[in-house]
Amino acid sequence: MKFEISPKDLFEYSDKNETYILIDMRSPIEFKDFNILGAINFPILNNEERKIVGTLFDNGEIDRAKSLSVKYAAAKLSTFFDDILELIKNYDHVVLYCARGGYRSTVFFQFLRSLGIPVKKLIGGYKSYRKYIRENLERLVYTKNFVVLHGKTGVGKTEILNRLKNSGLSILNLEELANHRGSSFGSLGLNPQPSQKQFESLLYNSLLKTSDLIFLEGESSRIGNILLPKYLLDKMYKGTNIVIEDTIENRVARIKRDYVNGTKEEINSALYNLSKYISEDRINSYKSHVENNDLEFVIKDLILNYYDNHYAINYSKDDLHLNNDELILENLQNFIQTL
Repeated sequence: MKFEISPKDLFEYSDKNETYILIDMRSPIEFKDFNILGAINFPILNNEERKIVGTLFDNGEIDRAKSLSVKYAAAKLSTFFDDILELIKNYDHVVLYCARGGYRSTVFFQFLRSLGIPVKKLIGGYKSYRKYIRENLERLVYTKNFVVLHGKTGVGKTEILNRLKNSGLSILNLEELANHRGSSFGSLGLNPQPSQKQFESLLYNSLLKTSDLIFLEGESSRIGNILLPKYLLDKMYKGTNIVIEDTIENRVARIKRDYVNGTKEEINSALYNLSKYISEDRINSYKSHVENNDLEFVIKDLILNYYDNHYAINYSKDDLHLNNDELILENLQNFIQTL
């Protein structure tokens, strides 16, 4: 049995239905910024300790930095050891990693291995995992065929994706992965978005779980702060287009239900972001209606006088148009039989 593994081994564990847990030995701030999907944080050095040790290394005080690192780590080993023993009972593989597979994960790995604890270490750490994703994500995207749902704001494209998923078809919900619904109001009521690196890891893992034919929503190049890879956009543009239609009444009700989950302050902040495109008088009018809880007016006016006018047409007149009604799922399932 090998105890030093590569990122490829992690995905092979999943293919063989073997369970694993990843232990990230980096500091909490590094872990929060980006980590391997599903990892938990056992920081050998906390944020302040990492800063102190890093400064010593930068100043050339290598021996002192190592000595202090051992002292900091020793105080945590007992707790980490007990936690590792519990994880060993519940997973086929317990895998340690740090930034580059160096000092932080190696020290704890060697300590546990010397005691006969069958942990593993990810060679190259997070950097090697990130390199693996970069090298394989584009290839994976090109193995898929996309059916792209287009349609104006509020017609229910995400709602349809979820119904398709529940019916057993493969979907790719890019807005869910990016934790943003698109548009200036897309972050209302949501937690912060993942980092770009984290998004690409989520994208890769999601694609691994899909069939060759995938439904997804047409997107611009950016979802909030997340940039979609160019090769993904190219593949989407070459996909099969379906245009979703719905009434203005349904669109307003859907947007109010799905988007307006934030506070009045958050809504007004989102309106402020539109001030470069919409006159000050209209923005003030919207804020007044928000204050009076008349959100339907704001939503409808924005749809008809802003979003519909700026809707980018990414399909031809020959593409299939479907109403979002009680027959939408049946019509989509019938359509894919023709592909």
